[in-house]
Amino acid sequence: MADSFGSRIWVIVLVTVALAATVAYMAYESEDQSELVKNLSRKLDSPSSAFPLDDHEIDIKRLTPTVVAQKRVISGSWVLQKDDQPRPRVVLPFSSLEDGPSTTDTLADDSHKQSNAEGFLGADACAACHETRHRGFLSTAHHQTSSAVTPDRILGSLDPPRNELETGDPDISLTMQATDGSVVQKVRLSDWSVNIPMDVITGSGKVAQTFLYWDNDRLFQAYASYFHGADQWLTSPGFEELDLQFNRVIRTECLECHVTYIQQTASPNHYQPSSAIWGVSCERCHGPGKSHVEFHTQNPDSNTAQHIVHPEKLSRERQLDLCGQCHSGSFDFKKPAFSFRPGDDISEFHHTLKPDFDDSGIHTSNQLARLQMSECFQKSEMTCTDCHDPHVAQRGDEIFFRQACLNCHDVEHCGMRPQLPSNIADQCVQCHMPSSEIDDLVGMKQQGLTLSMADHFIRIDHQHAKRIMERETGSTK
Repeated sequence: MADSFGSRIWVIVLVTVALAATVAYMAYESEDQSELVKNLSRKLDSPSSAFPLDDHEIDIKRLTPTVVAQKRVISGSWVLQKDDQPRPRVVLPFSSLEDGPSTTDTLADDSHKQSNAEGFLGADACAACHETRHRGFLSTAHHQTSSAVTPDRILGSLDPPRNELETGDPDISLTMQATDGSVVQKVRLSDWSVNIPMDVITGSGKVAQTFLYWDNDRLFQAYASYFHGADQWLTSPGFEELDLQFNRVIRTECLECHVTYIQQTASPNHYQPSSAIWGVSCERCHGPGKSHVEFHTQNPDSNTAQHIVHPEKLSRERQLDLCGQCHSGSFDFKKPAFSFRPGDDISEFHHTLKPDFDDSGIHTSNQLARLQMSECFQKSEMTCTDCHDPHVAQRGDEIFFRQACLNCHDVEHCGMRPQLPSNIADQCVQCHMPSSEIDDLVGMKQQGLTLSMADHFIRIDHQHAKRIMERETGSTK
């Protein structure tokens, strides 16, 4: 007991000394730093390189009378807090507060008329010869799943008061706004604020739009996302409400399913911005287009497509692998990102983490594995394109999907059709591909909102059909 009591006394003494030193240190650093907040904002006209934090630099800075910034609390980042509160806090991954997030060489430029090293050109390179296909493709979720930010592409409001993300603490807020030709998330912590750029949109907008930003060649995720169903700016999935982290790195595992190609220069989130082909374009299913375009430009009379892949000429397994790149749930890489080419065996490139995963998450719905459980799949040679045309937008087109079913089935095959309400009798998907709630959208759940996605396990589920009838008719029989 005596030893324990003595140890406690020493701990109290040491903590008291440390606190006193910290207070004295901060008092020393509290001289006027009015330029600090200004310099923390994005420098659009003077790019600078990022360097690791210097352990010999001071690690506490007073930004305002109430806000301080510290290094080494989180490796590689500054942590900003009010003097006397552990939360809320803002985490910034910049090498120094004076530098802040720095501009890159291709902000707001998605033309990409020059090819990258792998020969990817982007969908616009296909337009001259495939105008109808290209025009239809531009409205698809694949094409819209990522793009460079321009104000007109953002679905959420940039005007007050609907451009605000409210939090549970009056000392912290985010405002999405256009400023000086760019779009930013203005972060306020008490009497301090900074603009975080919104450089890249990810997500087609069916569920949400999430935003990425560049710090030189490093790519990070911003804190606020726009959710379509709620028509609100909410916390991005996986973030905590009072912990505004801007240091979530964007890895190739994220990008492989949101962009056609981007060149990684160093792990985990260093890229060549000018190499990016935004959206999941024609080339993810047909292969890089550079050689194809060059050949047919030089040989305009040739009617035989060269240096390109026609997916319908691939085996069933290899056709499914094209969709399986992104519709087989979460995975680890066996080979470098963006190295898969149409005709390859996806199992040589990806290791699927949960092949039997049947819960519905925004990134883990595992459509291909669920489809392969279906009797429709097992007793036919069907592929994904029997029900989906990747060249046109089909979301919500019940007539199209009903016809896809009737290509193999007769109306009379539905034994429950005479009992079904007329408004759902022709909506095959509602009964045979029951929707399940997405369970990983924290921001929506905080608002009491839900979102569901169709389960691709096609089946006869009498209990589900009964629930639909009860919902539509109000009957509980």
